[in-house]
Amino acid sequence: CDSTMTVSEGTFEKIAILVGDKKTPMARPSTHAEKLKLYGLYKQATVSDSANQRPKRPGMFNIDGRMRWDAWAACDDMSQEDARQAYAGLAKELIGKPVEDVLASE
Repeated sequence: CDSTMTVSEGTFEKIAILVGDKKTPMARPSTHAEKLKLYGLYKQATVSDSANQRPKRPGMFNIDGRMRWDAWAACDDMSQEDARQAYAGLAKELIGKPVEDVLASE
């Protein structure tokens, strides 16, 4: 993802739809860590004041919930714009051409 590129909310939402659609062909398989990173970036990009909006960390028996919470908390120092850019960059790396087409249409 080009660091000078800005990703509008509309473009971000189009990319998020591609990422969430199981029918979207992947350029390469994503790792569990990359899926968590996408989750954290998505939450940071879509919830305005994440530190105050995020619920308290799930209990120790909710392992998936804790991993998602931690992924979101790891993005606390990012602005919404930075999170959109990072999300688009990772999605482009994982999906390839469909995301490139969305970014080129902006």
